[in-house]
Amino acid sequence: MGKAKSLKGYEFSNLLFLLGLIVVLGAICVVVYVQLTAPADDIEVVEPGISSENTNDNIAVYYLEGFHIAETTRLYRSRLEIPVTDDGLVRSLFELPGVEEVTLQPELIMVKKNGTVEWKDLSGPIRGIVKKHLHPHY
Repeated sequence: MGKAKSLKGYEFSNLLFLLGLIVVLGAICVVVYVQLTAPADDIEVVEPGISSENTNDNIAVYYLEGFHIAETTRLYRSRLEIPVTDDGLVRSLFELPGVEEVTLQPELIMVKKNGTVEWKDLSGPIRGIVKKHLHPHY
């Protein structure tokens, strides 16, 4: 049998490779950290209001941009549930024909209607009420 080769010559090169790998991984971590902790560019909303709307058969969801309408989720199933502290938004929405339920969340308004009214008849008035409501707050 032949003489066994020693691996002592590779110890220094392996150590350099490991140190280089640690430096590269450290640099990657620094770049990722800087990217994740950088302040986000705030997009200024020129006109707060409804940014988009989704409707299905009986429910429409209006997404708000630049305004929080409520701190928590609030559900109103009838005019009798509207609190006296309501600033007119929910009351105005319930005055529209066919509106059965209004849900307020921080950045959206959900409106449920009955089957006798079409969304094409309600969407414009709802947008007008929300715009009128948000205008004095800005």
